[in-house]
Amino acid sequence: MEPYPLRSGWTNPDSFPSQELADAASRILPGLSEEMAQYPGELGYEPLRRLMAERFEKREGMALPVDEIALTTGSMQGVTLMAQTLIKKPGDVIVMEEFSYAGTIDAYQIERAELVGIPLDEDGMRMDALEDALRNLAAKGKKPKFIYTLVTYQNPTGSIMPIERRRELLQIADRYEVPVVEDHCYADTIYEDCHVPALYTLPHEVPVIHIESLSKILGPGLRVGYFTAPQPLLDDFLNFRRDAGPSLLNAAVLYEYLRENLWDHVDRNNAMVKLKRDAMLHELSKSPDVFEWFSKPKGGLFVWVKMPDSTDLEACEQLAGSRGIDYATGKAFHVYGEDVPYLRLAFGYPTVDEIKEGVSKLADCVRETQRTPSHTLT
Repeated sequence: MEPYPLRSGWTNPDSFPSQELADAASRILPGLSEEMAQYPGELGYEPLRRLMAERFEKREGMALPVDEIALTTGSMQGVTLMAQTLIKKPGDVIVMEEFSYAGTIDAYQIERAELVGIPLDEDGMRMDALEDALRNLAAKGKKPKFIYTLVTYQNPTGSIMPIERRRELLQIADRYEVPVVEDHCYADTIYEDCHVPALYTLPHEVPVIHIESLSKILGPGLRVGYFTAPQPLLDDFLNFRRDAGPSLLNAAVLYEYLRENLWDHVDRNNAMVKLKRDAMLHELSKSPDVFEWFSKPKGGLFVWVKMPDSTDLEACEQLAGSRGIDYATGKAFHVYGEDVPYLRLAFGYPTVDEIKEGVSKLADCVRETQRTPSHTLT
């Protein structure tokens, strides 16, 4: 691993409850011999699904139907199932933010979908641009299979879509009869009081499919997420499962630990990660000459950074790599793969010292890789 691991959305290893999970396993597993000898079923371990419904109700003020929750192998399995189900043929259209999670972009491209990126501002996806895109697609006889969006702690930009814009998004989706996939996997990574209700809880007529994850508050190594969808879409998605259901072992151990510790764990983890976020923001602010703009996320695990347009992006990445700095390029998150002068820095996994040193060294790399303007003799 590089000395300055600023690329991936890994979580804080210091708050991972290793001993607590071991204790939970010793309590619950002796009574699950019969269940472990069977396949877990398409929806997964019911006690954990009930707990996830309670989690959602406490945070969002609305209950989720337990029989419409399906546990998955990480939230990406939900993203993949939706792509496999709803994309019927190459060229089917998916509308999403112009900058979005690289893994989702890859999943949709594998299914050979046509991706239509909607520009963002500091409040997330722009509704004027969404309306224009859907109108233009309709004029061409194209109806998107769905709108994919991260309205809360958007990845990579960290934006939070305000409530009125969320309502407008659903109104536009209703008008054009396009389902919405809401990726809400960062919803519990909160560093400031800034809650906005999930799309799923707001009035809507089209289906809203809601995806969540436990990776961002515990660890991606656990591979546990879930989604909820109305029937008959839920059964359509589950028809594409090829794993005979999610891990009962993982689900049972997590349930036993989280049933009494969920919110204490969330608070402890967020307090530790907030220190790392603050360290990164402070270090970035010390180099305004090369970090021309950066997001100040109230949740999530990333800071989105704008570099000078004159930066040689390839040279900067190579130089940073030679100095042990691992970061994610803006190109990886661009729906059309454009080589844009942005980068995404992750603060969940590295230590505070690694963040400070890594960002400082990265600033030097950006300074050293500015293109010199060419001059023409006259």
